[in-house]
Amino acid sequence: MSVAIEQGFMLTVARYASQKSTDAVPVETPRAFPTAAAALRTMRVQIRGAHVLGMTPREITRAVEWADSGWLYTLGLLASGHHCGFTVVLGSGAVAEWSVHPMTYLELRTSSRCSAERACSRTELGS
Repeated sequence: MSVAIEQGFMLTVARYASQKSTDAVPVETPRAFPTAAAALRTMRVQIRGAHVLGMTPREITRAVEWADSGWLYTLGLLASGHHCGFTVVLGSGAVAEWSVHPMTYLELRTSSRCSAERACSRTELGS
């Protein structure tokens, strides 16, 4: 088994009851991506479809503009190690927030040799 320290990006989506609320309710499980571009691609798709959450026409326009071109600036910020996000206020007064954070994580890898040895030992045992 080998260990590698990897760089990645964590996408989180949360909803707040109002603009003044500090209690975030996760909309989905946070997801890790190997590149900033992959995380932002998913974020852009989600933001484009977020009008179903009840965004106002002004917020829909702002979200589409960000998904079309604003994400490029965000890509640069993520590459330099900053976290970034996009927030919209829904018609109900609730707030939806997407954020991407650079992260470092430990990846455990098994070598193909170990896998082959395990397969051989299982065959010898008759399993």
